[in-house]
Amino acid sequence: MSNKDYAADYLALKVANDQLRESGKLWVWDQLNKFCAEINRSVMQAPDQAGIQVGSQEWNFSVENFTMVGERYGARYRGRTLTVEIGWPKLPEHGYVPDGGLARGRIGFSQNVMLDARPVAEMVFKRNGAADPGWFLISSNRPGEPVTESLLKKYVEMLLQD
Repeated sequence: MSNKDYAADYLALKVANDQLRESGKLWVWDQLNKFCAEINRSVMQAPDQAGIQVGSQEWNFSVENFTMVGERYGARYRGRTLTVEIGWPKLPEHGYVPDGGLARGRIGFSQNVMLDARPVAEMVFKRNGAADPGWFLISSNRPGEPVTESLLKKYVEMLLQD
């Protein structure tokens, strides 16, 4: 195989992996937006009740010595903020995704937007055999249980707790 073939194969694999990563990230964002909207519909029916504010921004974070480039999603209710970071290395100097994953994520909470969020869960987006890739919680430095809609909903509902 020529160097040209290797380069073409590498670029095709990179494009395919980036599409999988984007779809995995969008799945998480869609779930979080859906749950925040559901809560807002019920909370805002009461007079003088503020809803959950949501937003996202470009964001870099570290996993071990590697740089994950992506986005940070924030959902704020009263004084509490849920943050979810998702990213992956985009340049060779960023390193790689540990655990054989395509992307990494982190879930955290902060009582003040000026303070870093306290991580409560780490996630990895990876293939699971022949199945489509999915998100898995990292437990004891290994992929554990799958990240499900109900698990993400639990984190959003934690915003409502005092």
